[in-house]
Amino acid sequence: MMIKFDLSAPQAGSFEVSASDLGLDQAKFSKIHAHLEVEQLDGGMHVTLEVRAQARLECDRTLQEFVAPVASVHEMLLYNYGQEPPEEDKVEQVELEPKQRVFDLTETIRDTLMLAIPARKVAPEAEELQIQTVFGAPDTEADQRWSALLAVREEHSHE
Repeated sequence: MMIKFDLSAPQAGSFEVSASDLGLDQAKFSKIHAHLEVEQLDGGMHVTLEVRAQARLECDRTLQEFVAPVASVHEMLLYNYGQEPPEEDKVEQVELEPKQRVFDLTETIRDTLMLAIPARKVAPEAEELQIQTVFGAPDTEADQRWSALLAVREEHSHE
């Protein structure tokens, strides 16, 4: 399904999107909300898209699944065909085709949502868990038969 943005009468607003509309797994994403702000400019428009959702993630520490809110904002400058875009390098710049009446937001919403997933996924209850930093067999005392050799080695290292 294509999520359309009408360029002939652009309007700000909020809407719900299903994971299947974005080509995403419905078991992984739910309650997807998108909010659109539009600012008309000479020869184009500045669009701010905020996406929020609930994501089912796998904890990096416990490998257990948990649900967490994710959110991200994406800005675009849509400008008319043949015009020179402003020198604004902080936002994505999209040149519209001549006589283009709609803009497909599907891929933009999906990408914004995917970029909202944290690189380090830790469940809230796993934040307080002790992390094992030492592995292997516990240290044991050295065999007493080697103590004389250790004493000789230490004696020579002080010389």
